[in-house]
Amino acid sequence: MSVRLCPVFLAALAFCFSVHADSPLEKQMNQMRRSFKELKKAMDAPVEADKQKYLGWVADLKKASEEAKTMEPEKTEKVPADQQKAFLEGYRSKMEESIELTDELGKAIEAGKWAEAKTLIGQINQVQREGHSKYRGKEH
Repeated sequence: MSVRLCPVFLAALAFCFSVHADSPLEKQMNQMRRSFKELKKAMDAPVEADKQKYLGWVADLKKASEEAKTMEPEKTEKVPADQQKAFLEGYRSKMEESIELTDELGKAIEAGKWAEAKTLIGQINQVQREGHSKYRGKEH
């Protein structure tokens, strides 16, 4: 049995995915995801000689987080107008929490405090999960 999908449907579907994937916020989130993934993997068995590489990822993570903090999640449109201000304040507060932890991570790595850095990775991961569950749309 063969299933044929309407070309218009396929084009609309492709458009929807490209809009979300190419949004400025999604680009920043993807950069954050890449940098964090590298840091998480590296902190499993950190190498002192790679400290500068790790600090580069921290800088990338922080920069993307700061950019993302200034943007509005797509989910904002789905929040009732009278609740949008509080929603955005909560989003920005969660992003600020992530940025502060990222700063702490950078200091821990700079000092070679690898156990502390690994703990901070876990804390950043938790903040990320909390933020995504509240501020990221269901389509992701």
